[in-house]
Amino acid sequence: MSARHPLYRSLLRLYPKDFRTVYGEDLLQHFGDLVTHMGAPAAWARTGIDFVVTVPRYQLETIMTERDSDRALYITLTVFTAGGALSFLAGFGPGIVLLVAAILVAIAQRGTLARSIRTPDASRRRRRLTIAAALAVICAASMVSYARAISRPHVSGTSLILHNAIGVPALIGAIVYLIAGLFTPKAPAAGPGTVSRVL
Repeated sequence: MSARHPLYRSLLRLYPKDFRTVYGEDLLQHFGDLVTHMGAPAAWARTGIDFVVTVPRYQLETIMTERDSDRALYITLTVFTAGGALSFLAGFGPGIVLLVAAILVAIAQRGTLARSIRTPDASRRRRRLTIAAALAVICAASMVSYARAISRPHVSGTSLILHNAIGVPALIGAIVYLIAGLFTPKAPAAGPGTVSRVL
């Protein structure tokens, strides 16, 4: 049957490899049945819609592992919070919507946030604390540079905006990653069946 539908078999390569391995033959069989019962044009119309909807979904699920989706969530929250804070500091009132968006995202994804924070993982904890430290250094460097800039007699508005655009997101990101890192439990060092001694 697959020899009769080489184009459809080729299009199945758009799906992730694991998905193709499990469901590839079933999809070929289903497509062949559709062609037999509905005709080729109707079968292609139906499977075309299915490709458009499902291929991006399965590819994203493959790309966005749990670790990457957690990172994307933290970055989104940091960007929204920083954007809202910067807008507020710049006197742009409607920018406060970004803070509201950050709160709504945090509420909507509270399960994901709690799960990612509570999962014991020593390397994840170390990575989050390292990112927090790096962002804190960037924030401190921005503040020092900002203090030097405002001590000069002529300060450009662009310089002040640039310092705020770097310093405020770095500060918020450092806080977010610090909290996430501190609340991430360490993985137990002892393996199963071993007894750890308390010194």
